[in-house]
Amino acid sequence: MPILEYHYIRVNLNALDRLGFRLSVTPTDFQAQMSWLAANDYHPVLLEDLRAYFLAGRSLPARPVVLTFDDGYADFYQTAFPILRRLGFKAVAYLVPGFFGRPGYVDQEQVRQLDASGMVEIASHTVNHLDLTKVDASALNVQLQASKASLEQLLGHPVLHFCYPSGRFDRRVVAAVTAAGYQTATTEQSGTEHDWAGRLTWSRVRVDGGENLREFEQRLGSSEAPTASTQPFSDPGGPSP
Repeated sequence: MPILEYHYIRVNLNALDRLGFRLSVTPTDFQAQMSWLAANDYHPVLLEDLRAYFLAGRSLPARPVVLTFDDGYADFYQTAFPILRRLGFKAVAYLVPGFFGRPGYVDQEQVRQLDASGMVEIASHTVNHLDLTKVDASALNVQLQASKASLEQLLGHPVLHFCYPSGRFDRRVVAAVTAAGYQTATTEQSGTEHDWAGRLTWSRVRVDGGENLREFEQRLGSSEAPTASTQPFSDPGGPSP
C-alpha cells in the first residue's frame, strides 16, 4: 500500500532550481495523477484509518493509498485541496507550526478549514523543520512536543502522526517521537509495504516533478486486494542506526 509523498503543487519558475523542480508537481500533472487514481479504483485513506485497521480490526477498501503533503505550502490549500475535494479524496498534511502565516505557507485559519473539512488529517512536522538528528535532547523534545501541542490547541483534538523533516532520523529520534505520544511517523525511505511494528519508520513513495503517468503508475507498486485486519502488511525494515 503506497504512502505517496508530495511537496509543492505548482509550476516551478526557476529553471536553475533543480531541487525545487523535483519537489514541484504541476497542477496539471497533479490533476492527471488524481484522476488516474480515481479511474483505477484507488481509495485514499488517512493514517487514522491505518491505525484503526491495525489496532481495531477495521477493514480498508480495495487499493488503499495515503496521500501525504509535507511542509504546509500555501499551494496545498489553494491548488491541491480543491482537486482532492472534487474527487472526494482524503489526504494527510504534515505541517510546521513555526511557518504558519509566512509567505508561501498556510495560515492558522486555513489549517482550521482543512481540518474542519473532514477530508484532511493534520499531522506534525516539527516546529521549525530542523534536522532532528543534529539537535540536542532539549531541542529535540521541543520540536516534537511543542509542534504537537500547538496543533492540538489550534484544532481542539489530538494530533497523533508525525513526519521526520527531510526524512532524517536515528534511534534516539525515534525514541523521542514515541515518548512525545505520536502513533506513527513517516520517512523518505522508499517502499510500499507496512506493518504496525514499523509504524514509526514507515516508508513512502515520493512523487517527483516531471514524471509521466506511466512512471507514476509504476511507482505505486502492485495493487492490494480488499484488506482485512487478518491480512497485515509486512515491513522487513526498521530504524536506521
